[in-house]
Amino acid sequence: MPDNNNIMAFLERNPDLFKEMGNIGMGHSCTALSQMLGSKVNRSIPAVWTLTKEEAAGYFELFEGGSLGVMLTLCQDVEGAIIHIVSLPFASRLINVFIPSEINSLNDIDEMTMSIVQEMTNITTAAFVNSIASMTGLFIDISTPKFCLDLKTEALALAPEKMIVVENRFMVDAGSINSELIFMPNQESLGIIAEKLCEKYNFEIPA
Repeated sequence: MPDNNNIMAFLERNPDLFKEMGNIGMGHSCTALSQMLGSKVNRSIPAVWTLTKEEAAGYFELFEGGSLGVMLTLCQDVEGAIIHIVSLPFASRLINVFIPSEINSLNDIDEMTMSIVQEMTNITTAAFVNSIASMTGLFIDISTPKFCLDLKTEALALAPEKMIVVENRFMVDAGSINSELIFMPNQESLGIIAEKLCEKYNFEIPA
């Protein structure tokens, strides 16, 4: 396998590799979300970029008080974690499909309503992970979703030196809702994914 520093430099120079992965992955997630909501869901092309662990501390602070964090761990051919950040308007829209409820703050989220959000993230994250597996030929399994009580602290505890952010805007009915997915494979797994994507698109990572 190429040196990890070369992999990181290569990914910085060729962001479209992961943009395509994010585009296909979130397309599948959009379909899953549409089925869950019982409404037509459209989306914009996701914004995809890499984030260092040092940058992540400030990034996660942006969501404090206004978003839910749901974490799933990755295992088998790829190890690491995924964090799905769900804004309160997104959570409220989802919850009200099943339970009429007024969600104005994190204090309005109870065990039952959180289980709805966790199930949504389980479905959409599985769709995203399955698309990566299909593109790379890797087998990736995910854990059951876990609510992050302290998003910044729990995310940084698992964060690798480099992670991938997939930022989405979903159009549901007459409104739009944002959702962020933080893909955090460990360094070895990120290298494996990069190699598989390079094989698929005929790129070569410097040794």
